[in-house]
Order: sequence, then structure tokens, then C-alpha cells
Amino acid sequence: MGEIQSVIGPISDENLGFVLAHEHVAACSPGILRSWPALYGGRDTLVKRGVNALAAAKAAGVDSIVDCTTFDLGRDAALLADVSRQSGVTILACTGIWLDPSTTVRARTPEQLTDFFIGELTDGMDGTSIRAAVIKVAHNERVEGFGEVILRAAAGACVATNAPIITHTAAAYRTGDAQAVILETCGVDPSRVAIGHSDDSNEFEYLAGLAARGYYIAMDRLPNGALSEYGSQSVDDRVAMIVRLIESGFADRILVGHDDPIWAGLLTDVDQQRHLAANPQMLQFVARVVLPSLSNHGVSDEVIRLITVDNPRRWIRGDS
Repeated sequence: MGEIQSVIGPISDENLGFVLAHEHVAACSPGILRSWPALYGGRDTLVKRGVNALAAAKAAGVDSIVDCTTFDLGRDAALLADVSRQSGVTILACTGIWLDPSTTVRARTPEQLTDFFIGELTDGMDGTSIRAAVIKVAHNERVEGFGEVILRAAAGACVATNAPIITHTAAAYRTGDAQAVILETCGVDPSRVAIGHSDDSNEFEYLAGLAARGYYIAMDRLPNGALSEYGSQSVDDRVAMIVRLIESGFADRILVGHDDPIWAGLLTDVDQQRHLAANPQMLQFVARVVLPSLSNHGVSDEVIRLITVDNPRRWIRGDS
């Protein structure tokens, strides 16, 4: 058994249970939660929304989530701790950098970024002693310029601490391939990395190629098949791709999630409501819709447990 850092303290990896690999309690521009509480109804309202959504997910069978909100996506470690305590769902927080680095971040050297990530993993985040457990990096069509600097810094933190990495990708552009090349040149073991938003791709060869190299394939936008901006793949298409990966021998490389923020401050109010209308089950969707669909496709309970419990535990604690 290994010790994992949750936002309310260390836990045994055996207690992670059913893990959703990519979620957000609240995602917004940095500083918004502290400086503009009227925008989201105040901290108590935001905590209540998070607790209600996660408690409902727990009732559906979810035990843990990886909250992929980096500091530049408005992360608030103390908020995550409050939501975790009150909902009973374990939350693992992320260090790293999202898609829109600030001028201050861009002025930093790779070594400074690596040290920052390591500090959040070993000392604490957001002025607290709450430690991150996972490293998050994000790229769209290409991995170049400062995006490559961030990826190399994340690789350095991974090698130094053995913390897992999860990535944001533009799957239609096979961004995961480019991320993999750089990570491997930096000495990162593919089994430490989950290539995110992989269910936005309809290319089996791309996903199978990454899985064959040892990467975890994060099928983590599953409810968003109802929204056109996330690609042409419907929810049924995304489930069918999971089934095909399983049938091709890659069941031990699959992770699942939603990437559907409970409060999405990056969206307009209209778009937030559209997301809620498209997925009223929120973080219950995988448990209540996707897993029964997998069962209907002939996927066994043992394989479903592998995907939801065993795979994320191995990825998070560092097993190959």
C-alpha cells in the first residue's frame, strides 16, 4: 500500500476506490474566487454546490476525483478541502499550468517552474499546507514555445517526485503524440502519464498507439459528446471507442472522467446553463450512464473495476 496526498491529508491508495480522473469543482481565471465573490454567489454557495454535486456522485458509487484545477485556473486549496470534508469524496489536487500562462509565469525559467511544481507537491498550495498529488499540463494543436517549456518543467517535477501527470490535449491534432515525445526525452515513464481528452479523438490507431507505449488513455469528456464543440463523437461513439480499446487488449490503460466543472467561471452564464442542460447528472454521469452502457456492450464487472478503481490507483501511486 502507498500513501497518497489528498486535500484533507494523506490516505492509503487502497482507499481511493472509484476514481474520476479529470474534474473541476470550480474553474475560473486566477483571483476571481477571492476578489469577485458576487459573481458566483459567495464562498458558502460555491461550497454547497460542490458538496451537493460530489455527494450525489458518491451516492452513485464515486469515491475520489482528481481536481485538475491549477492555480491559474482559479484553484483554491482550502475550498477543495471544505468540499471534500463535507461531501465525503476524496479530492486529489493538481499543480501545473493550464493553457493561458500569465506574463509573470512566462517570465520564469524552466528550473523555476519545476521548483514551483515540486513545492506544491511537497510543501503546499495557495498559502496552505495542503499538498498537490498530480501535475497538470495543457496544450492544444501543437506543443511548442512556452508550452514546451511548461511540459519539460512538469517532466522534471515528475522525475523528481514520481507524481503522476495528466494532460489536456486537442485529440483531433494527436497532441498526445507530441507530448509523449518530449516527456520521454525528459526521462518520464509513460505509465506516469494520462493523456487527457482522448475521447475527443475518433482515431483508434492514435489512442492504441499511445496505450501500447504505456500511457494511460483518459477518456475524460464523456458527457460532452452532447456538445458539438468537443468534436463529432457522441456519447455512444465515446463508449464504443472504450469498448474497442478493451477488446484490443488495452483495458489496463483506460481512465474515465467528465471534465465538466461544477462551477465553470470560464463560461458565460448562458453556456454554463447549456452545459448543465446537456448533462444534468453532472459527476454521476459516468457511473449512471457510461458504466451501464459498457455492461450492455458485454464489458465485465471485473474490467469495469479495472478501469474505475485499479487503473487510477496504479497511475496515481506509480505502478507500471
